[in-house]
Amino acid sequence: MIIKSLKQHRKLTQPALCGLLIGLAGCQTFSTPWRKADLAANDPTVSTISNPASIDNVKGPLERSLMGSESLSIVNSAALTNSPDFAEYQDAKKLYDAGDYSAAEARFKHLAERLATDDTGNYRKRSFKNFYKPLSERKSNYTDRPIREDSLFMLAESRYAQEEFPGAEDVYLGLLKEYPNTRHLDVATQRLYDIALTWMKFKQTKSSEVSLAAYSDRDGYGHPRVVDNTDYDRPSFFNFTDGSRPKTDTEGRALEALKAIWLNDPTGPLADDALMLTASHYLRIGRNAEAAETYRLLRQEFPDSPHLKDAYLLGAYVTQASYQGAAYDSQNLDEARQLKLMAMNMFPELNESEKERLESELNQVDDAHVSRYFERAIFYLRKGNFEAVEMMCHYIINNYPSSKYSGKARGLLARLPEFRNQNTLVLALQGITSDQIEPIDSLPATTAPVMPSPASPPSTPEPAPEAEPEPAKPKLLPSWSIPRLKPIPIPGFSAPKEEPAPEAPPYESSPGEQPAPGRVQMTLGQQPSPSQ
Repeated sequence: MIIKSLKQHRKLTQPALCGLLIGLAGCQTFSTPWRKADLAANDPTVSTISNPASIDNVKGPLERSLMGSESLSIVNSAALTNSPDFAEYQDAKKLYDAGDYSAAEARFKHLAERLATDDTGNYRKRSFKNFYKPLSERKSNYTDRPIREDSLFMLAESRYAQEEFPGAEDVYLGLLKEYPNTRHLDVATQRLYDIALTWMKFKQTKSSEVSLAAYSDRDGYGHPRVVDNTDYDRPSFFNFTDGSRPKTDTEGRALEALKAIWLNDPTGPLADDALMLTASHYLRIGRNAEAAETYRLLRQEFPDSPHLKDAYLLGAYVTQASYQGAAYDSQNLDEARQLKLMAMNMFPELNESEKERLESELNQVDDAHVSRYFERAIFYLRKGNFEAVEMMCHYIINNYPSSKYSGKARGLLARLPEFRNQNTLVLALQGITSDQIEPIDSLPATTAPVMPSPASPPSTPEPAPEAEPEPAKPKLLPSWSIPRLKPIPIPGFSAPKEEPAPEAPPYESSPGEQPAPGRVQMTLGQQPSPSQ
């Protein structure tokens, strides 16, 4: 037992001793350079560690942007300037500065394609020349990414200088996608903004240029209408003559360029302008749902923008126009009302005409809310539920007496007896709408019977008032030759037999008298005979 316990003790202590020795060796190893450095500070004959790790040539994004020159060339560092790729970039840059944009474009394109990396970013992308090269020869280095970044930017600049705007837009968008924090962000977004305006000639819309169309009872909302929209030309979808425009879908490409501005540079100076132009474009072409969403994004993300006032006013127009009627949800109608109230409270600089227009539009929104109740009454009328129709009409008259639908509710109540006498199927097939109900100012008053006062002498009794006729029930369709059902025989069950009724006792007549058949002779005041 003692020997066994000693063996177990050795097994437990051996790993602990090994770990202690390794730790001491590690401490000695890591402490040696610092000790040599301290000795070298006191004695110059002592040499320090050879080839120490250094981050002198590593440049972060901020340092690279601060060290960049006005021409936005590559950051000056020893690792970059000594590489052959940098020399090739400098030769292409000289061609660009000399005005030979076509040759510079070819050189920048070749350099950017050669330095492209795969999805991992650690190896260069396979091409025809390096397809069979091993990974060790295709491994990328530090100089690939900054040189490729600047090569892409200069490639786009070369195409922009030659007015090849479709190709330039493709490269600018690829640059922002591959390098979201590129130091060329300001120039790239400015170029995209100029390209979009060149293609589309976007025009910013002001609230004074827009008015709501007349309110309609059929659809329940008014459409925004641009007062002056004659100078806003939309390019055709196909293009075969102008080389500065895309071959197809110029409008969509311009909107894509504006979208890339506020997505990639949301804090830049052009982000709110790009959103405003996009929303104005949707408003002018009648895409109200997209315009409402874009104005909502502008209000939420850019509360300090100079376009905030127009974002509220125009956003209220297109949001109200997105309301599809009483048969649909009222969320857009509620949001339009809220935006109009917020605009009246947030912008005291509104003039009198703008305030009056907002108040009139608020009345339209309120009428649209009441129209939902009246459309519900029309729905009940088509189904023949006249009690529900009467209830909804009285609700409108009592709660919204100043609305125009109050008169329509009275008109519907006045025609309700006419509808009661119609067949329910015929009533449903008529398709009655709110436009067919004429409004009236007041319902005919019902005259109550005059009761005599108790002090007056009794007069001739007046005839009792006639009872009001009961409302006619809706006529149903007649049932033609419906076959009668035969009783189902149940096994083991027999219906009870009906017992015959007891016969009446025979009539006994008095002696000497022949009774008439079917008659009974009454003997009032006489004693009945014993035989009776």
